[in-house]
Amino acid sequence: MKNMARGIACLMLIVLAGINVSCKKDVTGHEPEISDALDPIEEVVSVPSGENVTITVNRNSGNHAYFSIGFSGIKENMIIDNTIRDGWCIDIRTPINRNNAVYEGIKLYSTFRVKSWQRINYLFNMKDQLMASDPNLTWREFQLVIWSLRLYPQFKLDDVAVEDLPNEMQTNGEPRFDREKVKELLDMVESGYQEFTYEPGVKYAVIIETPADVQTLITFVE
Repeated sequence: MKNMARGIACLMLIVLAGINVSCKKDVTGHEPEISDALDPIEEVVSVPSGENVTITVNRNSGNHAYFSIGFSGIKENMIIDNTIRDGWCIDIRTPINRNNAVYEGIKLYSTFRVKSWQRINYLFNMKDQLMASDPNLTWREFQLVIWSLRLYPQFKLDDVAVEDLPNEMQTNGEPRFDREKVKELLDMVESGYQEFTYEPGVKYAVIIETPADVQTLITFVE
């Protein structure tokens, strides 16, 4: 009886383990195992031919975004190609080398129609229009909004001392961004994101799964 009980218990553990699988699916509907580093990024979809990509990371010299990211090793697909794109990060606490740093073996994931990314995708479909109407709005406000919208790691601008922000966001403890504009962008997102729909031509984030000790990056495609 004891052996039978142990056998039943083991079977139940196996079944439960099988139930607790990742909700991140590839385009064929399979459920691949994804490293723990990506666990906070839920429901994303792997990009076809984006499983073994090389990226080169630099500061964005044009002040359009946080980074400029060069992609190589992507085979032909309908989502993203090998080019240089504006890049952003979703993890304020983890470092990254931005001096022509090369990272290999990178995986890419799409957020197209992913509900938890709807706020950020809505924001970046409005970005060009917002910046055209407000010449004082910079990439810094948009980066701060990205950090604020992500649930992991949690970030609240009001709870962080300015001097603790990255150097690109402050100089000697003085902010290089407009706090009120950040709040206005967040309010705009909350009031409008539910009306956002994924139609042809919309922009959406592609997540760049960097090593666990490196900032997770995103870029936008359409």
